[in-house]
Amino acid sequence: MQSMNKLRVKCVKCGKEWEKDSVIFWGPDDFSSSLCNVCFIEVISPIIHKKQRKEGNFDCFGKSQAHCDQIQCKYRQWCFRVEEGLRASQ
Repeated sequence: MQSMNKLRVKCVKCGKEWEKDSVIFWGPDDFSSSLCNVCFIEVISPIIHKKQRKEGNFDCFGKSQAHCDQIQCKYRQWCFRVEEGLRASQ
């Protein structure tokens, strides 16, 4: 079994840096870019809110605080996972 190496990642929006496991060897000057959890929510929420309204649901993606009565919403489970990720990254 190959050991995990660390890849440095930098948020393209806010500049926050973090590491993630990688099976590929990365040098000390290597890094990748992505969106951190907070910036991802900031970018994706307006898009999801628009879709939720179109479906006839409340535009509450990312705001439920682990409570949601919109059982038919396509984004319900994803919303819970995203909020969980946000709490973990704080």
